[in-house]
Amino acid sequence: MRAHRNRLRALAAGGAAALIVALAASALAATPSRPVKVKDPRGDVRAGGLDLTRVQLGRSSDGSLRAALTLVASWTAKDLPSGDGPPGALCVRIWTAAKPGQAAPDRLVCVYADAAGRKLRGVVYRQGSDHLERVADASLSRSSDRTVIVKFSQSSIGKPAKLSFQAEADSPGCAGTSCVDTAPDGGGTAVLTLRKS
Repeated sequence: MRAHRNRLRALAAGGAAALIVALAASALAATPSRPVKVKDPRGDVRAGGLDLTRVQLGRSSDGSLRAALTLVASWTAKDLPSGDGPPGALCVRIWTAAKPGQAAPDRLVCVYADAAGRKLRGVVYRQGSDHLERVADASLSRSSDRTVIVKFSQSSIGKPAKLSFQAEADSPGCAGTSCVDTAPDGGGTAVLTLRKS
């Protein structure tokens, strides 16, 4: 009888240990992955253009993705429209299946302004064969007069385990490469791991 009780105690202890391990693993899985931060040199775009200085991409506590794009100078929605030429935009280019340098990004998460420059809008696009297809809206907020926060769901980019990304600032009224600032600089990309594959 005593041996039987001892076995029950051992089983209970083992079950408790297994439960603790499972709870710890669950808490670890729920913890947001550390965001990836990329700095960009100041003054590497034509004078008067949108000059990126930093981008940060990571996972929020609710599971959504959170990108923070910071420019050198303060800016508002009024700085993005253009009366002549293409409008300005801030975007995060995301590669999930395609490889950077070999193919266009699979997704594009962009911040635009309406034509009157009154309101900002965030959109997630899928890269088609010859066009961009809207996938979802992205929520926007401002953490400062230089930074915009863009939040979007993992499902809107296909729930990848890992992605490569690059931020891009397109200055309004100009279609040339001298009007585009990227972070990382020089066409490079950064990698964010969301979970082990």
